[in-house]
Amino acid sequence: MRVSRLLFVVLMLCTPLARGSPFNYEFLLLPSAQGIASFDRQARVTQPHDEVVQADMIFSLQKGPFKVFGEYLVSDHESDLERLQLGWQLSDETILWIGRFHQPTSVWNHDHHHGQYLQTSITRPGIDEWEDLGGVIPQHFTGALLESGRSLFGSWKLRTAVAAGIAPSLVAEGLEPYDLLHPNADHPHRLGYQARASLHPGELTETGAGIVLADDRLAVADPEAPALIGLNDVEIRLIGVFATYAGAGWKLTGTIYNVDTWLNYTASRDKDNFIVGYIEAERRLAHELTAYVRWEDSRSAASSPYLRLFEQVSRSRRIAGLRWDFVEHQALSVQFAKSLNLDGHYDDIRLQWSAAFF
Repeated sequence: MRVSRLLFVVLMLCTPLARGSPFNYEFLLLPSAQGIASFDRQARVTQPHDEVVQADMIFSLQKGPFKVFGEYLVSDHESDLERLQLGWQLSDETILWIGRFHQPTSVWNHDHHHGQYLQTSITRPGIDEWEDLGGVIPQHFTGALLESGRSLFGSWKLRTAVAAGIAPSLVAEGLEPYDLLHPNADHPHRLGYQARASLHPGELTETGAGIVLADDRLAVADPEAPALIGLNDVEIRLIGVFATYAGAGWKLTGTIYNVDTWLNYTASRDKDNFIVGYIEAERRLAHELTAYVRWEDSRSAASSPYLRLFEQVSRSRRIAGLRWDFVEHQALSVQFAKSLNLDGHYDDIRLQWSAAFF
């Protein structure tokens, strides 16, 4: 499918590890629109808060070793500066970023970002959902990110990333990242730390496997909300493993996260653990069609006091879909999903158009 042709462009935009000419610039526009219908509703919260219409803009500027990189998203749900990073290329394979970035331990978002065209499925796995769409794991941080790559065993590449920054706050609606354009001085923030390492058989291949680690602390910014009364902050420690195989006709990707959380109340401390994982299989067919299925599941999610703080948490989900790249860099997709939340289940069907212009 044509998504693979964008891999080089996205890598150059997001993680450039080679010195450019005296002045380089890149721009990528990723618009999309979708319709959603839910049925067989047996859960209190069923309708996802996804963007129906959106335009994701990714840009980069580079002069010598210095770089500016950003991502701005406009949709019917929000208008937000998702990323703004100032970079200094320390060597041909290492770059240091300062600013707001996607935390490197989210495997799905590290590869696909906000652009719908860059992912085959219409939805992302629930554990990697964005904060303002019901996500339970911090995705946006403001601080420092160090990315590097080096050759090992001939053509094999080791890619690493370590980061530290301001973590999102916990409010009544969920997680709220630090906003560069409209910072809220009344909302306290704590720090988070992340690390990622993966091994790949080539420079520009999706195939590879790796490990992720995170230690984040979330300040409570809405202590008068009923669910947050008496809660001072939350500690999250995550370890995960992931692997991707991208062949000529198949793509398989899977991730497992083990998450420990501590809810620090004024007079008590609650600890819990849950495990979340997903695996997605994609099969390229004739006529620029791609069929895909994804299985998401969890253990101990139903009994997690941390997950109970969120209105919309998926314990398990089964999805199947078909994508048609009908013209260059434009696609139509249809997807059916069966979701089990903490308090019930529902089904939904989606139809989406997505594109990439650069």
